[in-house]
Amino acid sequence: MAFEDLHLDRPLASTPPPSPPRRSAARWIAAVVAGIVAGAALMFWWMSRAQPGTAPPAPTTATDVPVASGRPKPQPIALPALDASDGLLRTLVSALSKNPTLARLLATKGVVRGAALAVVQIGDGRTPEEPFKALRPASHVAITGSASGPIDPASYARWNAAAGALTSVSPADAAQLYVNVKPLFDEAYIDLGHPGGNFDTAIARAIELLAETPDAPAGTALVRRSNYFDYTDESLRALTPVQKQFLLVGPDHRRAVLDWLRQFAAALDLPLN
Repeated sequence: MAFEDLHLDRPLASTPPPSPPRRSAARWIAAVVAGIVAGAALMFWWMSRAQPGTAPPAPTTATDVPVASGRPKPQPIALPALDASDGLLRTLVSALSKNPTLARLLATKGVVRGAALAVVQIGDGRTPEEPFKALRPASHVAITGSASGPIDPASYARWNAAAGALTSVSPADAAQLYVNVKPLFDEAYIDLGHPGGNFDTAIARAIELLAETPDAPAGTALVRRSNYFDYTDESLRALTPVQKQFLLVGPDHRRAVLDWLRQFAAALDLPLN
């Protein structure tokens, strides 16, 4: 029934019209209620279809944002064969440093192979005596006693030239040079028995081992053996040979070398433990 069919604006007659039967009124009320319920249900159904629920945004994490690497990009250089690369390496390194000790090291035959072998041996805990023969000091370590005693601090100066040769090159420049010639180092690494051929792994391993070398307690004594010295401290005797040797360069040189190596690794974006 429409609203305009209800005569709400007309005055009441003097004689009221007869009341409709109760059953008709009940049916009318029931129809209105049913219509309201049906209309509400229809509206709810339409809204649920017309306005689909929005999916919650995917959670963002730090891994969603790419992190740019600071590793240098390889520059276009025509690389020679590995066994013919000495001249190139000497030219490239001499452009970065004129250090005479470094030049003496570069004058040896098989520069890349020797450097690769030295890094692998350090990572294995061995002293790279043969590859780094040119860096060996002319004098021997001295102690303040006859059979045993602390290291004479003056003997740390034996390593001034070797430490200076390394730190004479900027770590960032060394990183750029390395990525330029990395295929040569990867090839030498494969020839040393590492099929994966990623020399980055060897560099990180060697740096981590040297960084794990503990500081020697003050006054640590050495005992003289037939052809070498050893530590009287049991914990120092348990170190790898290259770590024992690293202690003998002295605390100042050790800090300088480790600082340089960490900067070099950072420039290459190499993760270290």
